[in-house]
Amino acid sequence: MIDSERKAIAADPRLLLLLPAAVYLASYAYLALYHGRAWLWSTPVHESGRYTLLETTFYASHFLGHVPVLLTLALLAGGSWRSMSPPSLPAVGRGRALAVAGLGLLVAGSLALAIGHFGLTDTLAFILQRRQRPDDIVAGGSWNLHLPSTLLQLALIPVVVFLARSAFARPVVWSRRGLVLLAAAAAVAVGVTCLVNRDPVAAVAGVWRDPRYLAHSVRELVTFPLTYYPLALAVLLSGEAPAPRTRRAVSGPDLAIGALAALFAAAVVYQVVVSLGHDIGALAQRPAFAEGGRLGIPYLLASHFFEHCLDSVFFTLVTLLLVWGCRIERSGADPASGSVLRTTP
Repeated sequence: MIDSERKAIAADPRLLLLLPAAVYLASYAYLALYHGRAWLWSTPVHESGRYTLLETTFYASHFLGHVPVLLTLALLAGGSWRSMSPPSLPAVGRGRALAVAGLGLLVAGSLALAIGHFGLTDTLAFILQRRQRPDDIVAGGSWNLHLPSTLLQLALIPVVVFLARSAFARPVVWSRRGLVLLAAAAAVAVGVTCLVNRDPVAAVAGVWRDPRYLAHSVRELVTFPLTYYPLALAVLLSGEAPAPRTRRAVSGPDLAIGALAALFAAAVVYQVVVSLGHDIGALAQRPAFAEGGRLGIPYLLASHFFEHCLDSVFFTLVTLLLVWGCRIERSGADPASGSVLRTTP
């Protein structure tokens, strides 16, 4: 039996859900050992020393400040998925309705929690991009703090989508169907940068020289692939059946993916080198519970995962809705018609 006739055999994409589960479990175990107690929900664990694990997990005002970043990345993820996946039938209405309801409850509930528990001042400071962390008012706010990692994820996300589809035997069908979403992601990134900075060019150049911003970027680039991406990918990949693996020639889009991967790797190496060239403990906040007065890298990562729980849910729901909401092909449509460029395994 030749390769093209072999039935596709692929692992269940839902196994991806084990990754964030394992990360949160390991993070909780580390924090429990660090603080010397099994029950942590009422224990301050946030880098600032101000918020308990429960408050850190549901840090609603912080989440609302991240919405522009999350929207940019969800647009990129949705556009990348559509640019690599074959045309398909619309998503089941119930799933789409549940996603819309979940997103509405998440935003409304987060807004109420942010104002009611964290305060109106804190909430507005995050939303208006004036605050990066507690007691830290900085022009450009959360957007600027995440700008290095956001720009790098513009290269990372297409690579992750490509690798995920290939690893789980879903066909990569290159097309222009995701270009609108990709263009929207770029427009939001440029638009918000210009909106929150008087001199956008200087702001972008500045964050790429600041070791605190670069160290934070590395932490974000660890957090997203481990806790954000697997959630959306598990759902989207499960909506397609595996396809036979066939040999094929390398295409132009494949080379573009390789170039993005190389660009991302080089930029990450630069960020890591700059970050490690400075005292990470001195760059981070210094809560009263920090051993020796400084927090180590493992702690900064472990607590950070919980800080972005609400963010990961928002990213997943918006990504799913962008993909499902754009599926307008009719039943019986030829997957090779329209603007399809090439099919790869």
